Amino acid sequence: MNRLVWCIILILSMSLPGCSHMGEYVNISKNGTVSNEYLDVFNSWTREKTLYSQFETRAYISTTKKSREFNKAYLSEYSRIYLVRDQEKEKKRKLLADQSAQFTEFMFYAYTPEKESNDFSKENSIWKIFLIKQKGERLEPVDIRKIREVTPVIRELFPYVNPYYGSFYSIKFPREGRQSDASDQCKLIFASILGRVELEWK
Repeated sequence: MNRLVWCIILILSMSLPGCSHMGEYVNISKNGTVSNEYLDVFNSWTREKTLYSQFETRAYISTTKKSREFNKAYLSEYSRIYLVRDQEKEKKRKLLADQSAQFTEFMFYAYTPEKESNDFSKENSIWKIFLIKQKGERLEPVDIRKIREVTPVIRELFPYVNPYYGSFYSIKFPREGRQSDASDQCKLIFASILGRVELEWK
């Protein structure tokens, strides 16, 4: 009986360090994941819609408006994960601010069952995209760009992106003045022969 007790004690003493190391790995994994604070902001600036035809999916589009609030949350999350120094973080912040002053930018992920219909960035695309401002002004995009390399960072910070099924894009519209996000209400419209997707930020 004593030998059995000693065996149990020996096994436990050998296993405890392993458990402590495993706990550290779990903590490291938690610290490296996307925070709830970022996801809350991400969700508040993201809209999505699925086009159906006779219960079949014709297109799915999920879009994030790169508002000043979103850019701030994105930069903060990226800096937290990669331990970005204050000086570098400030440079990135100024770059984002300059871009926001010139353009209204959206990031969007699109899935279509027929891959040839997922051609948003092509000159002769079947899709026409435009932005309706709060007062009804219609704006045409100045740039639509397909993100060719979908990195793990993109997939973590934009959770709806799945490069095996769809494509990820950036689209920019001209911006007049430095309007606040609260007054910068808009509607983003994707129109095509497959149907129309309207995404609204109020």
